[in-house]
Amino acid sequence: MALVNLNHFYYFYEVARHGSFTAAARELMVSQSALSVQVKSLEQEMGGPLLDRRKGGVELTETGELAYTVAERVFQEIDRLMVDLRATDRRFTGTVTIGTVNSIGIYLLPGVLGRFRSAYSDVRVKVDFQEGERVVDLLVQGRVDMVVVPWNRKYAGLSGFRLTTNKMFLVAPAGHDLHTPEQVSPHDLERYPFVGYQEGLVTRALIDSVFKRMSLSIDYAIESANAATIKHMVMAGMGVSILPEYAVADELRRGELIRVNVPAFRLTQEMMVYFRKNRTLSRSQAGFVEFLQEYFNPKSRLR
Repeated sequence: MALVNLNHFYYFYEVARHGSFTAAARELMVSQSALSVQVKSLEQEMGGPLLDRRKGGVELTETGELAYTVAERVFQEIDRLMVDLRATDRRFTGTVTIGTVNSIGIYLLPGVLGRFRSAYSDVRVKVDFQEGERVVDLLVQGRVDMVVVPWNRKYAGLSGFRLTTNKMFLVAPAGHDLHTPEQVSPHDLERYPFVGYQEGLVTRALIDSVFKRMSLSIDYAIESANAATIKHMVMAGMGVSILPEYAVADELRRGELIRVNVPAFRLTQEMMVYFRKNRTLSRSQAGFVEFLQEYFNPKSRLR
């Protein structure tokens, strides 16, 4: 395909539109000689004269008429494009696809997405749920734009930052033996069955590391990958568990669950957002990342 220098083409267009080199040079703020050189270069590219230079102005040749018709259409489309881009710059549009795990998707994202959609109603948001680190595979494979997960790990090819830190609570059903104003000895926990996260999940590994540090041997009677399932098993009296504060806050307030007071127990999760390195996010995607940062930490913004 023959290549045409777009600058040369634009200068020709302006000369033809104004009907003279003098008026076009004034508009473009270049010298007439420089403008003439640009047009002559285009004529060489086109294989013949496009303008007849006459006293007082220029007239289009037959080839010039054809070239001007195309140039007018091209540069009008470019003008429309710039108008559309400026309009897009003032608002977010497009689609944001998020991968996450069920605990965040059930308990945190609804509030986040509700606020985001109120502010940016033209953005379509899709959420894909996966168990554990399978959600990261979605991002690596390019099936989602970003992932929001309750752990902080390093991944090759991914960048991320911390959104917030969540407390993990040791909880039991209302009326449980552990419901006492006194502090509970860590080894008292060994007498009760636990409802826990499935082995192999990041959160399970985090919890088990705390038990190991406390030299505790815990009996997992029931395991699940779903925080909501674990919570309802505890409420049904199947055992005690460790769950994120945001997943049990309502039940603790209503007295359906109790928080067990073990002085040596301290556990938190870091909630992170990850996206692929060396990939430019769209305006809507970058806007959503900034929105997350502002939502969870109003006093600072991602820079």
